[in-house]
Amino acid sequence: MRVREHTVDRWTSRVLRGGVWLSVSFIAIGLVAALFNPASGRAEENPSFAEIARSLVSGHLNGEMLMFAGLVTLMLTPILRVATALVAFWAERDLRFVFTSGVVLLFLVGELIYSLR
Repeated sequence: MRVREHTVDRWTSRVLRGGVWLSVSFIAIGLVAALFNPASGRAEENPSFAEIARSLVSGHLNGEMLMFAGLVTLMLTPILRVATALVAFWAERDLRFVFTSGVVLLFLVGELIYSLR
């Protein structure tokens, strides 16, 4: 049982740390880009997820969009953490925690969908 807890904790810890570091990287690079190119395009309102993704894929280094990407990454990290826990518990055949993680994931995704309406 101790091996199971260690494996699930390790994977969820890696997901959380990776999400935070990716978010911090986006925000720091965005701040530097905005510092050196302040007129790179100021958004009048908050961009949509599609606009952020389009800006990142285009290759144009827009500081504001990079900072928004960092914030979105930081907000989506807990959802990815719950999904990782669900997969880890499924691999270990711990159905009680699979069910619990699945319910929590449904709540989180439901809230996300409701808030984007």
